[in-house]
Order: sequence, then structure tokens, then C-alpha cells
Amino acid sequence: MPSSVPGSSGGTTAAGTSSGTTGSGIGAYLSPRTWLLPLFVLLLLGGTGSALYIGGLGSPAGHLEHVPVALVNRDDGTDASGTQEDFGRDLAGTLKENFDKTDDFDMRPLSWDEAQAQLRSGQVYAAVVLEEDFSADAVGLVSSSLTDTEATRPHITFYTNPLASPLGSQLAADAIVPALDEASRNLGEQLEESAEQARAEAQERQGAELTEAGVPEEVQSQLAPQLNGTSTAVLSDPIQITERPFEKPQEGSALGMGAFFYSVLLMVVGISGSVALHFLVDSRLGVLPIELGPRFRRGPLLRPARWATFLLKWGIVLVAGLPTAGLMMWIASAVGMPIPHGGLFFFSSWLCLATVSAVTFGLITLFGSAGMILSMIYIVFMGLPAATGVVPLEMLPGFFKFIARGEPLYQMTIANKAILYFDAQAGAGLQAGLIGMGVIILVFVVAALVAGVVYDRLLGTRAADLELEKRAARH
Repeated sequence: MPSSVPGSSGGTTAAGTSSGTTGSGIGAYLSPRTWLLPLFVLLLLGGTGSALYIGGLGSPAGHLEHVPVALVNRDDGTDASGTQEDFGRDLAGTLKENFDKTDDFDMRPLSWDEAQAQLRSGQVYAAVVLEEDFSADAVGLVSSSLTDTEATRPHITFYTNPLASPLGSQLAADAIVPALDEASRNLGEQLEESAEQARAEAQERQGAELTEAGVPEEVQSQLAPQLNGTSTAVLSDPIQITERPFEKPQEGSALGMGAFFYSVLLMVVGISGSVALHFLVDSRLGVLPIELGPRFRRGPLLRPARWATFLLKWGIVLVAGLPTAGLMMWIASAVGMPIPHGGLFFFSSWLCLATVSAVTFGLITLFGSAGMILSMIYIVFMGLPAATGVVPLEMLPGFFKFIARGEPLYQMTIANKAILYFDAQAGAGLQAGLIGMGVIILVFVVAALVAGVVYDRLLGTRAADLELEKRAARH
């Protein structure tokens, strides 16, 4: 009897060993059940993947919501003929008022120290900085327009933050720099009016002096102060706007995208490794057969409990993930990826693998083979748009903002980004990412263990194996 059991431990089997199987085999090939389900699965993955991935990332500029930008007014103001001028305060107030009319941007009035801290922790994607001499330089343009005195244009520095998000910084620049250009023209109108008033006053004073001196009016008109063309051009658009990155990404960091790419790599290794390990372990336990080249093998029918199988598979990943995370880090460093805080990054990488495997094995325990498809949809198709690696959270459709914090890849990305780019600051995403991965692990481990126990009590441990044994006995 044992020798006749298909796929017995260490044995090799061949299809069609019993009489009458050829006809039934052809019927199985032609049956709609054979090809309809694979077709449905392919359509499901293709349609779902396209809708989620393209729909999530296709139009970031159309989904701006509270994009954080620092607004820093360092202007000291200046005294202009006994009047205190504070153009920086006025311009900053106008910018905030205009951007507050919509929900696209969150303009945060900050001190320079506060702005630098938020730039270094990735909390803002850009910063508008009005420099200290803004008002003094603006007033200087007016006075220099009537003299040969050199003057400096009022200066605004627009800092991008590519380490927080290259795309987020660029979209912020696309919206804010034109607003600064408009502010420059508006200020220019004020300065031109002031310059014309100053010219008229100077002409009046000069005229009185020349009249008293007996100079003819024709000569006075020739000597009257005038605004030259260069001064007029500068006054019409007075603000010098300099755009620069606050911190340039290091060589080997993929222009600030390296943390996301590495997180995606961990996700791929985690999910593909878990699926491969699922088949290998189930084959060893006699749950599923496995084909190795020409050999068709299946272990003894052990009928393991589902909860025990889950713990066995996940436990293997927890152990194997340690050298795997180390090897991946060593190779990444060898090819030029800068890795600060190596010990912490090793732990984060291992935790990423543990998280993805817990989700994959949990879904397989809950839904059987369909869990592998659901893992692709949940971890990959829903995770990639919500990860904020390409498009920031504030530029995603509402659905992805809602699901992001429940996505493994989102938690993986913010944690790894904080370690690699923001000096492992807890507030830069490290604390939230590590806790988030821990919560996801807890949810799926508990769900898998509870479901495994319930399934075994209701259906028995791998009840399908009993049917296989009955079929084998009949042959």
C-alpha cells in the first residue's frame, strides 16, 4: 500500500499511471475551469495593478493638499526718510494669505532655525527665505535710481529639499516660484511709484534752487533729475530669486530616491522569498507537491496544523532574514550606496523582511493559495503608490492617503529614509516607521494564528490530504 501512494516521501511519480487517465487528462485541459480561472487571475492583476499604480501616481499636481513649505522672514526692516519700511513682513503676509485661500500648500511661518530643523528632518519640501537686508536693499534701489550709487537687489532664497522628496520639491517650486515672480512685480510697482515721487521731490528742490540762482527754465528742464533705463528695468522686477537645494543628495543615493529603491528591493525579496519558501515548506510537510527539474516530489503526509505551519515559515524568514539583510547591505555599500548608522539600518532592513513575510504568510494562512494574489495586490499594487517614495503623501489621491499608514512599504520607506538621509531622527519618520511595521506584524501574526486554529477545528488539519489518501488507496 505505501508504495502505491503518489508523491510519497522521497519518491518520484509520473502522470497517467492508471488506466483511463489519458482521456480524463484531455478533458481537464479542455475544460473551461482549467483556463477561465488563470484568465481571471491575470485580468485581475493587470486591471487592479493598472488602476492602482497609474491611478495613484499619474497626476500628482492635481492632488495637492497641504504640501508643507517653510516661510521665513529674516528681514530686519529699514528706515526710509523717517518712515519704517518692512517690505519683507508685507510680502510674507501676502504670500501666506494667498496660499491659504486653497488647501494646496501649508505655508508655515517659521524662524530660520526652525525651518532648518524641519528641512533636515524632511518635514517640509521647500523653504522661502527673505534675507535680512530685504527692505534695506529695496529702499536702496529707489535712492540709487537717481544717483550713480551702486545698489543690491532684495534677495529671496528658495530652498528645495530633494532628500525629503525630489518630486515634492519640484512641484512646490513650480507653484511658489511664479508666485514670487508676481510678488516681485507688485513690489516693483511700489518702488517705481516711490522712485517717481523721489524724482519729483528732487526736481522740485532743484528747481527752487536754480530759480533762485536765476537759471532759465529751459536749462532747468535739461538739468532735472531723471530715472535712467537700467534703473527703471530693475525697479520693475526688483527681487532676485535664487533657487538651490538645501542639502544635495550624496553620490550613490539615486538623487534622494535611494531609500525608496532599497525599500522596494526589500519588499521584492520579502514577498518572492516568502512565496518560494511557502512551496518548499509545504512540499516538505506533504501539503503540496513540488517539481524540481524532471523530479516530482512530495514529502510525507504530516497534516501539520495551520498555525504551526505559519510559525514555521515565518520563523525561517526571521532567522534567514538576518544574513540576508547583512548581505544586501554589504552589496549596496560595495556598489556605492552611502549607509550611515549601519547597525540601525541592518535592524530596519531585517524588520522590513519580517514585515513583508508576516503579511504574505498571514494572507496565505487566511485565504490559502489566493493569499499570494492578495499579497501582490496589497503589498505591491497598493503599496507602491502609497509608499511616498515617488509621490509624497500630500500629492496622492485621497484613497492612498487613507491606506498609506497601513501599507508595509510606506512604513519601510519612511524608516529607511530617516536613517539614510535624516541622521536617524525619530521625528523624521524612524519612530513612526518602526512602530508601524511592528503593528502590521502584530495584526497579521495574530490574525493568522487565530484563523489557523479556527480552520483546524472546523475543517481538520489539512483535510484535503485525507481525500488524497483515499484516492491513492483506491488505486
